[in-house]
Amino acid sequence: MKSTIKLFLVLLTVVTIIVAWITHQLSQPRMQILISILIVMSLIVFFAMNFLEHRDEKRRRTMRESEKKHEKGHTETGPKRSDTSFSLREKKSGLTWGGGNIKASEATRGARRKFLGKRS
Repeated sequence: MKSTIKLFLVLLTVVTIIVAWITHQLSQPRMQILISILIVMSLIVFFAMNFLEHRDEKRRRTMRESEKKHEKGHTETGPKRSDTSFSLREKKSGLTWGGGNIKASEATRGARRKFLGKRS
């Protein structure tokens, strides 16, 4: 419906301009005022409909997001941290099994642990 109104206004403006040009009435003040009114009215309708479409899309998007949050089984996807950890500190790299850093290349399941390359 909105596109039909836009198309009608554009066609009405273009046909009016073509008829005025063919009949050599483009220089008359009344015809210039009519064409100016049609052009301004078309632009206002275009901007108003564009604004309404963006507002409706924003409303639909927020409703979709709120529905996703209220779905059953929805969990927050944030980093899991303990309450005592400080989030700005530097994170240690490597695996920690039993209180020591273990080189990732030497970390195998079922084998004896090596602490920083040394056999223990």
